[in-house]
Parts: sequence; C-alpha cells; structure tokens
Amino acid sequence: MRGAIKATSAIPWLPTTSEQELEAPSLAEQVALMLHAERQVMVLVTGRDSGRVSGFLAELTHAVSHADTVLRIKAAIDVEALFVLLASQMHLPIQDLTPMQLAAKVGDRLRESAPQGNFVLLCEGAQNYSNALLESIRQLSNYPINIVLSGRPTLLRRLWRPALSALKQRFNYRLDLNEGKFTWSFMILMLLLFVCVALFFGRDWIPALHQSQPEVTPATATPPTSMPRQVVDAPSPIVSTPTPVSETPYNSVVISPLSPPVTAAPMPDSSLSLIMDPTLKHAPKR
Repeated sequence: MRGAIKATSAIPWLPTTSEQELEAPSLAEQVALMLHAERQVMVLVTGRDSGRVSGFLAELTHAVSHADTVLRIKAAIDVEALFVLLASQMHLPIQDLTPMQLAAKVGDRLRESAPQGNFVLLCEGAQNYSNALLESIRQLSNYPINIVLSGRPTLLRRLWRPALSALKQRFNYRLDLNEGKFTWSFMILMLLLFVCVALFFGRDWIPALHQSQPEVTPATATPPTSMPRQVVDAPSPIVSTPTPVSETPYNSVVISPLSPPVTAAPMPDSSLSLIMDPTLKHAPKR
C-alpha cells in the first residue's frame, strides 16, 4: 500500500513541495492482510533456524493481532494438550471434560465468530510435531479458521510421506524463507554442469593416458608367430682325455651368449692353452 504526502516549505530557497512515499508493507504484513481477507486457508512457511525466521514469526503475530484473533502453538505437544491449549486461549472451561468433549467444545467455539476478525492459528516448530498432532491440525482446517504452519525444510520433506498426504493437499500457499545465497536446486545445477564439463574435456586426455602406459608382457607369454626363431647350436662337451685337435681355426666356433653355461671338467695345462690362446693354429707336437 503506497501513498503520497505533500509538504510545503516556507523557506524560499527550498522546494515549495515535496513528495514522500510511504513505506511498502513488509512480507509479514502482506501475509496478515491475506489472512484477514480469506477464510479457511492454510499457509506453509519453511526456513532455517535463523534470526530472519524468528523475526518474521514475531512480526506476523503482531500484524495479525491488529485485525484478527491469534491462537498460537509454540512447541510440540500431544493431541490432548492441543485442545486444552486452544480452549484456554479461547477462555473456555475445561474442568470435568473428557478429551472428546473438549475437542467438541473447541469445534463449536470455532464455528462462532471470533472476538476480532477471524481465528488464526500460528504453529511454530512444526518439524517436531508428531503425525497425530499434524493430523489434528488438519482436522481443525475444516472449521472457519486460518492456519499458518512454520518449520524447518525437513517439514516439507515429511509432507511427501503417504501418512501426511492429506495434510499436504490442504495447503493453499507456501512461503520459503531460506536466506542462503545459493539454494539447493542451484547447487545441484552447478554440480551437474561441472560434471558435464569434466566429461567433455576428459574424453581427450583419458584415452591418451591409457596409451602412454607401457604394456607389461607376462614372462610366460609366447613370442609372436611373425618373428623368426633363432636356432643356436649348443657347444659340444669337452672331454678330459687328450684327443687330437682338429685343424679347424678357432674363429669358426660360434659361441652364443644365450646358451647355458657348461661346467667343464679340469683339463691339463696344454689343453687349456689351445682353447684360450687364439694365436695357436696347430696343436704342438709332443
């Protein structure tokens, strides 16, 4: 609600008139105006435990009390204590009444006109309410009363359970007071965007990483068939008895480094000189 106030100045060097706009109504005042204009509505208010939520509820209570009759529930109680609390706030006698009679008396009082405006029930900390208490509050919505249910975001998740589906369908308005800079939906969207970017840029370096790793061939693996096998003749065994040495030169003997070492028997010094000295081409005469 906005208006204009015109002020006239008697000082000649100041503006003769000025317009001052009234402050716009706060969020709590707007909700209070809606509650005063409508009947049998339910409002769900969710938010974290912070000063903003507490200040909103205090301001809402103050704004509603100007035009309507306020009933409040500040803690988690059982169903019997609910009707005792409501009866005491509506100044109803509660002595010698059974829980059923007390509930009926509260219902009859809600059908009557409120002392001021409409009956408005403000429920705080509803995330701690039992399912039976929430169901009783839903039944109160059948009477001409407005209900504001406030609690943490866990309350909203509880309403998706099958036991509270009937209560979830009764809400006409929902107000989210989360004051975080980033909401959960925005955080999840940013996470998905980061994963997509990582997959897009990672499709190039992931195959390169696999190609750069050396392949380890097990020791028992057979060599490829395409490679020719090298046949190496094993050296003839050395006999310890003196035998005539052949005329074949020493350089024609092929010794392969892959051949297993052969332990030769001890030989006379003359035999060893024939093998180890390549300058001797003929056996010495005895």
